Amino acid sequence: MARIDKYGIHDLRKEFPTNDDCLEFIFRTTHSERCSCGGHYKRLPERRQYQCSRCRYQIAPTADTIFEKSATPLTLWFHAIFVFSSAKNGISAKQMERELNVTYKTAWRILRLIRESLHNEKHRLLGDVEMDETYFGGKGDAGRNNKDLGRVMDDKAVILGAVERDGEIRAEVVKDAKARTIGQFLHNNVERIKTRLLTDESNRYDLVARMYHRQSVNHSLHEYARGDVHTNTIEGFWSHVKRSISGTHKAVSKRYLQSYLDGFVWHYNNRHSDRDRFSALLFALLR
Repeated sequence: MARIDKYGIHDLRKEFPTNDDCLEFIFRTTHSERCSCGGHYKRLPERRQYQCSRCRYQIAPTADTIFEKSATPLTLWFHAIFVFSSAKNGISAKQMERELNVTYKTAWRILRLIRESLHNEKHRLLGDVEMDETYFGGKGDAGRNNKDLGRVMDDKAVILGAVERDGEIRAEVVKDAKARTIGQFLHNNVERIKTRLLTDESNRYDLVARMYHRQSVNHSLHEYARGDVHTNTIEGFWSHVKRSISGTHKAVSKRYLQSYLDGFVWHYNNRHSDRDRFSALLFALLR
C-alpha cells in the first residue's frame, strides 16, 4: 500500500484536533455555507448550531445523523469511526470501551449505529463471479452417526455470498439454502450477461442458474481448483468472517448477524486504501 493510501491516528488528530473542527466538517459536508435568502451561515458560540446572518434561520449539523442528541464529544466519535474503519477483523464493544474510555453502553451504541449506517452497493456483480453458501453459529454436535444433524443445522444461520474476482462482494443472511432462495439471491446480485458463475457441484444451482454460464468444481471428489475454476475467494472470505467473529466478538446472535456481516462486506469492498476507507465511512454516516 502506498504511503498516500495510509491513514493513522496521527493523521486523524492532525485533521480533526478539536470538536469544533469535527462540527465544521459535518456542516460543510451536509449543508451549504450560503442560505437561500442570500445570507451566510456562521457558527453560534458554544453551541452546535449555525445561524444565517440575514434571516436568522438556524441549522444544527448533527441533526438526523448518528451524532444527534449524543453527549459524547465529536472527537471521540471520529476516533471510534477511525478505529472501526481500521479494524478489518472487527472491533468489540469492550475494546471500543477501552479505546475511548467510555461506558460499555456508550461503546455498544456507537458501534451499533455505525454498522446500521453502512450502505453497501447494490449494483449487480459481473465477470468471473464466485458464489457459495455457509452456515454459522448453533450449538451442540450431530452425535453418533450424525443422528442429530438436522437439529444442529436448524440452529445455524444460513449465509449466501457472491464475489466478483478483483471486485466487490455481496453477502446476506437468509432463511434457508433451498434452490428458490439461492435463485432469488442470484437474481438480485449477479448479472446474467457477461458473467461466468463459479460454484461447487451442488445441484441446487442446476435449475436456478440455468440461464448463467456456470462452471463448477466437485468438492466431494477433492477437486478444489481446475485451472481458474474455483470458489477459493468466497471461501476465504467465509473463513475470515468466522475467525474474526470467534476471535474478536466470541459470539453473535442471529438477530444482529446481518449488521456484523455488513461490516465485513463493507471492509472488503473498501479494502484498497486506509484513507479512502475512513473518508467513505464518514460520508456514509452523514448521508
